[in-house]
Amino acid sequence: MKVSLLIVVVAALFFAASFVKLPGIDRLANDYFSESIKAATLAYATTRAVNAVVSVVKESQLEFAPAGVGISVAAGQVLDPIDDMTERLSTMLVAAIASIGIQKIGFEIGMAISFKAVSIVLLLSVPLLWLNGASGASLLQPAIKLCLILLLLRFMLPLAAMVSDAVYTTWLKPGVESSLERLSVVSDSYSELNSLSPEQNEGFFSSLTRNASEQVEKTRRAFSIMMQNAENIVASLLSLLTAYLTIFVVQVLLLPLTMLWLLLSLFRGKPMDEFSGRIVNRMLSAS
Repeated sequence: MKVSLLIVVVAALFFAASFVKLPGIDRLANDYFSESIKAATLAYATTRAVNAVVSVVKESQLEFAPAGVGISVAAGQVLDPIDDMTERLSTMLVAAIASIGIQKIGFEIGMAISFKAVSIVLLLSVPLLWLNGASGASLLQPAIKLCLILLLLRFMLPLAAMVSDAVYTTWLKPGVESSLERLSVVSDSYSELNSLSPEQNEGFFSSLTRNASEQVEKTRRAFSIMMQNAENIVASLLSLLTAYLTIFVVQVLLLPLTMLWLLLSLFRGKPMDEFSGRIVNRMLSAS
């Protein structure tokens, strides 16, 4: 009877703990997910702005030389690789944002239900204590193992987030910030290309002519900036692509597969069986 009462009390404590964030680990994990999504969204916005500038410049007829032949060829050689890389990087960033978002949802779900699930399993295991002999032990041991697995899951998800944060902060963040800073030279041109001066009491046709002239000049400047910084642009895009490919591989492949392997090893391994068996024996002997 005392063991049953103790299990009920422990189950109540776990249920109450499900409404409280763990100090330190939950805050760090939540900060990581929020900052990662914000950083990836900023990188995506910058990449799309670069892509928009490239598209505007490629579609414009720039006449820097007679017939524009030399400039057109140079524009194609410089802008086509940048255009292709921005498209690939945009796709990778969308996948990275989605993976981080899914993990954040998984973390919040685990934070909300893990301890509740443990309390429910503990309550359901109380009647098993009343069974005598091997039948009670054979049913009680899987319940104890399930509780241990749920507790591991509760702590593994925040720990995985902290590992991802350490990888990003230590090796990837400096390169990402440097790349975004270099790309801002081009992305700033996007706002300029979409801005027009006020009419200032001009006539319709004169205003239209002036705006068209301004747009051509802005396009020329954007093209000149891209030509002058072509090497840095390509290097920055490649650096971002590599960084977020690494984040995607770590978060979507390495950490989940490692966690799954560890859980399966623990669930099927002898140490888990022996540990849960000792707990069950003590519970049965004390009941």
